[in-house]
Amino acid sequence: MNNSLKLRKDLWKVLPYIYFIGLASFWLLMDLFAIQNFSYVAFGLLIGLIVQAVIQNRIIGTGIGVLAALVGFYAFLAVLSEFNDFEVLNNSAMQLIAVGSALSLSGLAMGVTMTVTNLRKVTI
Repeated sequence: MNNSLKLRKDLWKVLPYIYFIGLASFWLLMDLFAIQNFSYVAFGLLIGLIVQAVIQNRIIGTGIGVLAALVGFYAFLAVLSEFNDFEVLNNSAMQLIAVGSALSLSGLAMGVTMTVTNLRKVTI
């Protein structure tokens, strides 16, 4: 019973990294296969996130978490702005608000989770 509780606790520490590594991998692979261009920014971000996930530096993790939370919040506001540009509520508008909100709010939640997890390490 204690092992499963520890595993759940450790999963919350790594879950944001898994999420952001997945997004960076998707970005890199889509650039590579869809437009046949190698994205050095996505590659650098992917490598940086993997190194951070392995090393788990508290200060850098907090910075990445705050940055990810701010970008997630900004992306959510951008989705709402684009949604307001639709004159008629159609299938495209509903798809934008559903997918855009899911991605941006999950990024915001993962950023906040990463920030809180790393801040707890810094203060303790």
